[in-house]
Amino acid sequence: MTALTLQVDVSLTVRVPLSATGSLADGALRVIERVDTVEHVADAEIRQVSPSLNDTTVALDARVAFTDAETVACCERALEDGFGVNCVDHVEAVEPDAPPVMEVG
Repeated sequence: MTALTLQVDVSLTVRVPLSATGSLADGALRVIERVDTVEHVADAEIRQVSPSLNDTTVALDARVAFTDAETVACCERALEDGFGVNCVDHVEAVEPDAPPVMEVG
């Protein structure tokens, strides 16, 4: 049986620890990538940054690919349950990129 992959566009807020290595954007992506069913994250765009005493809250939009996710609701629940995810504002399924059409003749 092959694993299903579902791509969604998400708007969410995550907490990035102050001790995280790399840039703030790298830290925000790692929070999302740690969710069990997340395959990869692409096209991340930071909307807002709010520093606090122990972490930095980052609001961002991204395209996330999930493995073994059947519905958008499954993706949203997986993100909401992820460690470091404050809230999920919006999740919308997107069509995967179509393969290029071969020209014949």
